[in-house]
Formats: sequence, structure tokens, C-alpha cells
Amino acid sequence: MMTALRTTATALMFALMTTSAALAGPPLATDDAGTVAVGSLEVELNGSYASDRQRSGGISYKASSSDSELKISTGLYQDLSASLAIPYTFNLRVEEDNALTHKTQGLGDMVLELKYAFTELGGIALAVKPWLVVPTGRYSEGLSEGHWHGGGTLIASKEFSDGRYALHANLGYEHHRYRTHAIRSTTHGNLWTGSIAGEAELIEGLVVVADFGLGSNPEKNAHELPVYGLTGARYEMNDLLDINAGVKFGLTSSETDITALYGVVLKF
Repeated sequence: MMTALRTTATALMFALMTTSAALAGPPLATDDAGTVAVGSLEVELNGSYASDRQRSGGISYKASSSDSELKISTGLYQDLSASLAIPYTFNLRVEEDNALTHKTQGLGDMVLELKYAFTELGGIALAVKPWLVVPTGRYSEGLSEGHWHGGGTLIASKEFSDGRYALHANLGYEHHRYRTHAIRSTTHGNLWTGSIAGEAELIEGLVVVADFGLGSNPEKNAHELPVYGLTGARYEMNDLLDINAGVKFGLTSSETDITALYGVVLKF
């Protein structure tokens, strides 16, 4: 029974980590204050492969996951856009001491977002992004929390040299309503995140990015904060197509060890 509980918890937490990564603009985890124009449509096709190793109580745990996400965004009104993200896990595996204990695939929890760029102060664009997670994944397989939950992000962006360089900062909050008392007793329901990212256009259309962030540790008996670093690039091939790739590293043991990110953005 205890092994089954540990496996379920490990699979659930890993699914949550990859879902949180998928909320961001590609390949950055930190969002920018820009919104989609009214009448325009952006379709993101994102993919990732994540791997994480931990050791607890003399047991070695390994989790790996191949995930994808379809994200559709459109402008609703001036400086207001909405998006729907639909994640799918192709292969989530959890091992204990090199023995496979959990394997699954399937649809994850969909995410609804609104982003409103409400003002600009001293050349810094400010936006707010509330979001809601819809429990569409299978709770029994660790692909969902089994409850609706949500949060919001405050976003600041500053451009330099006619947009060739940019800095972005995020401060986020999320509230979770876990399904069982066992999870609620060991897991924080209120979580905070903070991050900062930079972009630089090296040549026309080629933008390199760097990202650094940290957040609350969801485990009540853990004190180490999850901290990550990310680097990558985006190539704007034309007005209709961007391609991107990046690598996200866990800088502390409570963050996923490594995640490879890749995707395309279609603009209409």
C-alpha cells in the first residue's frame, strides 16, 4: 500500500510540474505582456521531454515524460486576449529502484487563460493573466488533480533598442484544491512563483532567450525552493511562422532535473 501511495504521489507531482511548464510562452517559462490583436489567431504546437531523479528513504525514484500541448490564442478586445491550452502526455513513466511502477498516457487538464495589458508606466508594459485549470485528465492515472483550480500572474515587460532587446518579469499565485485528505495533509494549497527573462535579437528573426525562476515548494515537509534556469532560441521565419527550442535545468533538487522544449507558432 505504501509503495502504491508513493508511486501515485510521484506521478502526480511530476505531471503537475510538466503542466506548469506548459503554461508559458515558447520556449520561455516567463510570459511577456503582449496580447494577441483582435481578429488574429495564434496556434502553438509545443512538445517537451522531461526527466527527474530523486532519492528518498533509501529508494531511488526516476520519472520521465513526453508531453505535447496545443494552445490556441485570439484577441477578444483591445489589449485583451484569451487562450485555451490542451495538453497530452504520450509516455509518463515512474520507476523505483529501476523497477517500473507506473506508466500512463492521455489527455491532461486543459487551461483557460485571459491576458489583459492594462497600462504602461515609464516604458514598462504591465499585464495581468488570470487562468483556470479544467480537470479533463484522468485522476486515477495521475494526469489530473481531480479538481478545478486557478491562479493569476502579474507581468511586466520592457523593450530596448526598438525591440531588439527585452526583459520580462512575472509574479504568480495559484490555489489548489486537492481531492483527498492524504494529499492535502502533505501538500501546500497556496503556491507562489517568480521569474525574470531576457531576449536578444542576434540577427533578423533570430532571438536568443534566457530565463530564471523559483517558486514555493508544494511539499509541506520540504524547505528547499524549486529553482530553474532556461536557455533557448526562437526563429521568426516569416509573419506566419515561428519555430523555437530550449532546455530547462533544475538548479535545485526539488525542481525537475532537465526538460527539453520545442515547438512552432502559427499566426493567422
